[in-house]
Amino acid sequence: MTEWHRLWEERKAFEIPEADLGRIKLLSEELALGVHRGLWHIIAMYDEYGAPNPPNKMLSDWFEARWNSFSFDHWLRLLQGHGYVTKNESAELLTTEAYSLLSLTVTYNVFVSYKRSESSALSLLVICRLKAYGFTPFVDMALEAGGNWHADLEDRIKACDYFIILLGKDTLSSPMTIKEIRWALSNGKVIIPLWHSGFDLNEPRWAGVDDDVKDAIQQTNAIIVQDESASGYNSAIVELLNRFGVTP
Repeated sequence: MTEWHRLWEERKAFEIPEADLGRIKLLSEELALGVHRGLWHIIAMYDEYGAPNPPNKMLSDWFEARWNSFSFDHWLRLLQGHGYVTKNESAELLTTEAYSLLSLTVTYNVFVSYKRSESSALSLLVICRLKAYGFTPFVDMALEAGGNWHADLEDRIKACDYFIILLGKDTLSSPMTIKEIRWALSNGKVIIPLWHSGFDLNEPRWAGVDDDVKDAIQQTNAIIVQDESASGYNSAIVELLNRFGVTP
């Protein structure tokens, strides 16, 4: 998966606002993210007739796919008017005002590992709450059919900033879950275990789990759902957000 497509997968979850000011802020933020990811650096180039054009195909494709309701000239004028781009001798560049929008949005990539038969509902809750605070969560249900599924998962884990593992009673019986934890460990990811539904690492049946995996998900590192109720799960989600420096 290319960096362009990674950005597309992340940003398509963010709806384009109805209000013009909200649209311009979102657009400016996405343009700054594209610069940050190395997809483009110049926002517009001027041809011999003085007409502005996207500087490369990636930016042109971004506008066609994401912002097809705006003509290039139209959005460029709006960006200029709001101070998000400025012109030099031959091109339009983002201003510090545009880059400052990145500091207002948390852009951590978070991989959420879980066993579907146990933690699907919790994974949806975690994703929803993370997105509400500007994070970019990923679960394997977001993978497209076909391709090398395992390789795609490993690549996603390599690219993430944080690895959340949802642990229910039988989660560790899944070889895929163990493999994902190992990928996270081998790539030096920050692992956040979230225990629920009475998971207990000290159960005799987990005696065969390797020590490095146990160390990564032990109770001292874990967020634990103490009470199997709506309030118990909400408390765990609040603690999870606190790990990222967010106070709901």
